[in-house]
Amino acid sequence: MNSTKTYIEQKAIAHHASEIARLGRHALILTGRYSSKQNGSLSDLEKILSETGTMYTLYDKIDENPSVENVMDARSIGLSNGCDFVIGLGGGSPMDAAKAVSILLFHSRQGEDYLYQKPSHQDIDEDGNTVCFPVVTIPTTCGTGSEATGVSVLTRNDLRTKKSLPHRVFPVLALLDPTYLMYAPYKILRNTAIDAMAHMIESYINTGATVESKNLVLDGLKLWSRGKDVILGKRPVGYLKNEHPQNVSDYIRRSQNPDSAAADEATDLKILTDMLEASNIAGKAIAISGTSLPHAMSYRLTYELHVPHGPATGIFQPGFMRYADEKTQKDLLRAMDFKDLDEFRSFLGKTCDIGNISDVDYSLVIENSIKDILSEPARIAKVPYHVDRDVLEDIASN
Repeated sequence: MNSTKTYIEQKAIAHHASEIARLGRHALILTGRYSSKQNGSLSDLEKILSETGTMYTLYDKIDENPSVENVMDARSIGLSNGCDFVIGLGGGSPMDAAKAVSILLFHSRQGEDYLYQKPSHQDIDEDGNTVCFPVVTIPTTCGTGSEATGVSVLTRNDLRTKKSLPHRVFPVLALLDPTYLMYAPYKILRNTAIDAMAHMIESYINTGATVESKNLVLDGLKLWSRGKDVILGKRPVGYLKNEHPQNVSDYIRRSQNPDSAAADEATDLKILTDMLEASNIAGKAIAISGTSLPHAMSYRLTYELHVPHGPATGIFQPGFMRYADEKTQKDLLRAMDFKDLDEFRSFLGKTCDIGNISDVDYSLVIENSIKDILSEPARIAKVPYHVDRDVLEDIASN
């Protein structure tokens, strides 16, 4: 059950400082090395923690696609400093890591093996969630929706892939501020928005889908579609590199018409708010149904060939949709504002950059991904149509 308090607004961190402070005495902030410093979110967070007298320790070494080893390192820092709640600040990586670290901080006598052990009855609450320290999530991208799910996905170097934890940890508080997206590079906006779209499609074409999750998806895809020109690179949004979090007035100064520049800024923020809300809705949808084949097929592409997660899931969506019934296809395409599957495929061809991968390398990774999926009946059970090797090979080629 998701009981996350979610706020989508500018200055969300400042507005909800007291709610953060009530969660514990000493916060462990998990973030990456650069983006939270560049977009001002880290300074905003440190400011309110200081003002509320909340101690904090910063761990800014969370990797893209964090590994179990990365999580164990962060946990060690948290334990040594007596941290009693965790804040994931950034994209899906810090948020996923925050959930895993919160488990290991609370169950401090457990080792890394505990992350992939099904929790015992005494370790879960009445809603089936693993008991752990409180988690706050502050997304600064518009794709993973991790702030709305109980899922944490970590890189397993021992298995050369990514795998979800069997534990379920919902954040207690999620703060979504579109201002931070104004500093996100185009590729980050594009790749994470593709991931949000993939979440919604895979949630809809899913045996675990409900009336609620399907309605969420259709509403979310309509919001998502308002950012298509941003995803295509046709509409640049946000601040320039020399415009810093404490000097946003540069956005106005770059135009000889301040009124027009102010209007552009407001429009940019509205579009990014829609994209951020779509990502959050996508997270709520997959919290109900989970993801499906395209995500399963993407993990080795990301681990072995370093394809960003969004494009790695996006390239499989047309093939995945093509096997769905006609009504499902029409409903999804209409919500995304595509006239047909060919137009959708063309859009993804322009926006899913997977780099210069040789046919041989791609074929080898896909073959291993197919073997992974065929060995996991639970993954196939989520698909509402027959799945075999031929279907998987066809999805991979479309």
